[in-house]
Amino acid sequence: MVWGRLLLFSGLLLFSVLLLSAPAWGSVTAGARPSAPVVHQVHQSPAVVDSSWDREDLLGARPAELPEPPEQSFDLPDFPDASVSGTSGDFLPENVTAYPQRVHGRIFFLSGGSAFSCSGTLINSRNRNVVFTAGHCVFDRDPGKFVSKLIFIPGYEDGNAPLGTYAATSLVTTTGWIDSGKFSYDIGAVALEDRPEDSLGSRKIAFDFDPGGRSWTIYGYPQEPDPPYDGEQLVGCDAETRTRDVGVPPTIGAGPCSMEQGASGGGWITDGKYLNSVTSYGYCDTEPDRCGLIFGPYFSNAAKALYTDGSIGGSITPGVKFKAKPPKKVRKKKVKFRLGGSGSTPVSFRCRLDKKNFVDCSNRVTISHLSLGKHAFRARSIDQTGRQSSKTVTWKFRAKKKEGKKK
Repeated sequence: MVWGRLLLFSGLLLFSVLLLSAPAWGSVTAGARPSAPVVHQVHQSPAVVDSSWDREDLLGARPAELPEPPEQSFDLPDFPDASVSGTSGDFLPENVTAYPQRVHGRIFFLSGGSAFSCSGTLINSRNRNVVFTAGHCVFDRDPGKFVSKLIFIPGYEDGNAPLGTYAATSLVTTTGWIDSGKFSYDIGAVALEDRPEDSLGSRKIAFDFDPGGRSWTIYGYPQEPDPPYDGEQLVGCDAETRTRDVGVPPTIGAGPCSMEQGASGGGWITDGKYLNSVTSYGYCDTEPDRCGLIFGPYFSNAAKALYTDGSIGGSITPGVKFKAKPPKKVRKKKVKFRLGGSGSTPVSFRCRLDKKNFVDCSNRVTISHLSLGKHAFRARSIDQTGRQSSKTVTWKFRAKKKEGKKK
């Protein structure tokens, strides 16, 4: 199977075609921003979708060849060829039913009557049922249709679904992927039946991180190169950002990773907890000196728009707390606070002293030149989608005059 100048690892046959002016997938309007989400509601019941698949279907699903990625504009990074060898960052995670491995799973779907597969990651969300994947795993640009009968199997291994099977209830991708096949917008999200996050856990998500010098652990279910891969095992890869490709915003190239077809949509995890890209494409077969690089979209406005779309639900309400604070009575003009926050994304803070306006602040706040008397310090947290903590934490204290030295 040719892979090199192909969009990496999908389960769809996709070609560059002009889409009809009245598309079947919904209400895309002329001039819509490429980051704008397009939603497809699944009309079949989850029970019908689940019953459409048996073990033989799962084992027979395959990824298909895809169109050419952009003409590369990057300098080749300096690292050894990442074939499946000691120079590769690939590894096999232990116990795929344990957290966090189990939140990475294999996606199966139909397109053109044939069964295909991709990879996906269960992320933290308000509705507790969202998987992120690649746009080409939910929308087939060849017929101009969303895929059908999509299921997500967390902890998939060797044709088995030890943690259950979850059918899609809605599929979302970007206008930029649907209209133009732009790889910067090759992002998809899937809302699932039930609330799998309640029992399985999830990864948090992050946007607008600087990819320069960033480390990643990338997960997926590659079927190539074969051997050693056949799509039946979860594969991980420890990688670093090596380059940026073309696109607006430019896609991220990371390596060394040897996984190829089948890993499309697999999650790129950074800082040990945040999903910050998904596998999209690569250049390996026809350009072997570029093997070991895989590419994913930069998570910014497009990924954020998908995540906050009403069909997906967006983030949970972030939390805020004091991790350190001064005593109730202080006899100095300087006090320090340390804040903690929680949320589906990284959080920032806004703070206020007494009746002053709230201002942006860090998690460590020092207040100098305190006047004598009563004070109240307040803080809120805000996540990357603009969602604010439901409460404002308050600490009241009094600044007293220093006691004189005893003679």
